Amino acid sequence: MVCIFSLFQAPVQAILRPAMWIPFPCGKLHSYKERWEFDATPAECLNDLIAAVEKLKEEDATGTTYDIHKIDRCRNFIRIFVFTWAEWLDVVEIDFSTGKAYSFSSGFLPLWLPFAVILNCVLFWIPFYDNKLNQQRLEKLRNVMTKHVTTDLGTIN
Repeated sequence: MVCIFSLFQAPVQAILRPAMWIPFPCGKLHSYKERWEFDATPAECLNDLIAAVEKLKEEDATGTTYDIHKIDRCRNFIRIFVFTWAEWLDVVEIDFSTGKAYSFSSGFLPLWLPFAVILNCVLFWIPFYDNKLNQQRLEKLRNVMTKHVTTDLGTIN
């Protein structure tokens, strides 16, 4: 269960993305991009991912909370808020029209702290390492989907 401070601050922090303000080298420490390739239509993959997230909610034993924040069926786009056990906010964005999948940590401090969004904006310059959690998260989503999805790591922008 995510606390009320985290729920209120998450949409603001996801838009501001203070941990991503310095893209290199700091941003590479806590973000991961892939290009997904699939045989099904983008709309079918989007629906499959929605079902996969629901399945992950039931199966995940690490204390991670998955919250589908935005679904745009016209663009075949989904944004998922992922709260870690300590309520750090990671954001997963997948655009099935282009095949781009992106997962990143949004800030240095967890969102259960009051005014964490403001503090994260002040502390945007502090580098931190996600221990490859964002990479593992995209892999976990791919593996839970019933549609076959592969990655092409050579064409990521």
